[in-house]
Amino acid sequence: MKKSIKIILLAGIILGIIIYCVLKNNNHTISDIKTTENDVSLSIKENTLTTSSATLILKNNSNTEIQYGNSYEIEIKHNKKWYKLDGEMYFTLPLFFLEPNKTVELEVNWEYGYKKLKKGTYRIIKEIKIEKGNNTFDSFYVAAEFTIQLEII
Repeated sequence: MKKSIKIILLAGIILGIIIYCVLKNNNHTISDIKTTENDVSLSIKENTLTTSSATLILKNNSNTEIQYGNSYEIEIKHNKKWYKLDGEMYFTLPLFFLEPNKTVELEVNWEYGYKKLKKGTYRIIKEIKIEKGNNTFDSFYVAAEFTIQLEII
């Protein structure tokens, strides 16, 4: 009986150490980005997703021209919460315009900043701006959720 209690305690300690190490190595910050569902949407083009890239489809189904840039963020989902991925991405800063009821495809490759993604559920986020007038803008975020099923080496 005492031997089985010692084994259970030892297993609990080992499990605690493993969980601590995993959490320490995955030091992600909880995301504060709130995405909106409206007439602008972001999705991933079918059969383009890999562990390091994808083709995004940005749709403007509104009656207003939208603005967007090259930048994006990727977050990972753990226990129903989104966490920022560690990585450094650098982008050129052109501003693009998308007319009402138009669609554009965007090629993205995150391998140099985020590395290849491991198995898990992710979302890629883009900021969208709409001019209100007098050089003032409303900003909001759109996201495309995706799952990496297998780790490809």
